Amino acid sequence: MTWRGIIKVALILTALVGAALGQAARPHLVVISIDGLVPAYYVRPDRWGLRIPHLRQLRREGAYAEGVIGVYPSVTYPSHTTMVTGALPADHGIIANTIFDEPTRPPTRRWYWNAALIKVDTLWAAAKRAGLRVASVGWPVTVEAAEIDENLPEIWDPFAPRSAFPAPFRKYSTRGLIERVLKWAKKTTSDYRPNDDFRVDAAVYLIEQMKPHLLLVHLVDLDGTHHRYGPYSDPAFEMTEKQDARVGRLLSALRHAGLSKATTVAIVSDHGFMRIDKLFNPGVALVHAGLIQLDERGRVTSWAAAIHSNGGSAAVYLRDPENRSVARKVEKLFRAYVGPPGRPLRQVLTRPQLDRYGANPRAFLFLEAASHYGLTANLRGPLIEEAPPGVRGKHGYLPDRPEMYASLILWGRGVRPRRHRELVRMVDIAPTFARLLGIAFHPPAYSHPLTDMIRLPE
Repeated sequence: MTWRGIIKVALILTALVGAALGQAARPHLVVISIDGLVPAYYVRPDRWGLRIPHLRQLRREGAYAEGVIGVYPSVTYPSHTTMVTGALPADHGIIANTIFDEPTRPPTRRWYWNAALIKVDTLWAAAKRAGLRVASVGWPVTVEAAEIDENLPEIWDPFAPRSAFPAPFRKYSTRGLIERVLKWAKKTTSDYRPNDDFRVDAAVYLIEQMKPHLLLVHLVDLDGTHHRYGPYSDPAFEMTEKQDARVGRLLSALRHAGLSKATTVAIVSDHGFMRIDKLFNPGVALVHAGLIQLDERGRVTSWAAAIHSNGGSAAVYLRDPENRSVARKVEKLFRAYVGPPGRPLRQVLTRPQLDRYGANPRAFLFLEAASHYGLTANLRGPLIEEAPPGVRGKHGYLPDRPEMYASLILWGRGVRPRRHRELVRMVDIAPTFARLLGIAFHPPAYSHPLTDMIRLPE
């Protein structure tokens, strides 16, 4: 080989090594969403004797908020979409967990699973534009998100029994990823129950094998426990400790992969929780008022107004939004349930109020449940009933009610240590993540990075 050839090869190798080093030196961000995590659990863990060493460490050494004011309704899919877009539901398009079905048609039970439904820029798209590696485990609204390199999206068959590996999940996961995780973990599908164990194994695998620059992880078991037993219950405390141990596994994986110094870890949640004692069935009120007609089997034959429940709130739809007579009748009907303690509704929110919250633009009204009341979509039965066993917690209420505050802890690279704020806004989380990754991102003008909690790049 001539000297010219040797120099050419050396230049190519130098460029390749430089590119590799530059890629390795780029920042990493791991976002761990503990669905339904009440911030009081990590702010005042000694009050309940919680054994959560990892959350305690992250809070003590990093920056945290005593509460996050989320979005309306305060449910999983709108909230998680806000955390990766900085937008309110009316702007990003994910206005509820489930898609409203025409009441006279067979129910589809569809959720807002598909990423194509998001109408604004996402953190994963911005990261991909910047040339970063992106992975997601169980993050809502990520089905067919082309910018996510390794994706295990949250989706299931709404008409089938719950399982750890439902058919739609297999269909929409990155080809071969489930099998690679199983082989790495030395397990089979029968080793997993429908809980967070597979999600954590998958996240550890991705950290060690892929080293993604952006990893989104959604853990759901605490949310289910809160729904069944209520917040601040013994089962809820036990599950919080289990989720803390799962966080510990992810932190350990970062150390083993040599990524600790290059990584920011974010602990987030989508909402808080309200203890439930009673249920109000607003659909029954619509039936009694003649605004919904049922046949002898309880199926809807016609409707002028309908309920779409979010647990602690409910959207009211009108079949004909221009029918002012029906609109006045519906509003008067539900305002009769607002009042002193003992009434099931805290307030009825009209369109101008909903616009201020950036809530569902299709809804005529929102019904906001009173404390310790939940709202259902039932069309038969009593107007008010005792909550049955296994229904002790709900969310979906206005995000500025303290019970609904969500969580935020930031730790690691780029975080100002030992900082804390009383409250932050959920819309400010995505631009903060983008700033930590050093990527160009296009959130709405009303969202801003939390610069008092992170160090600005020099």
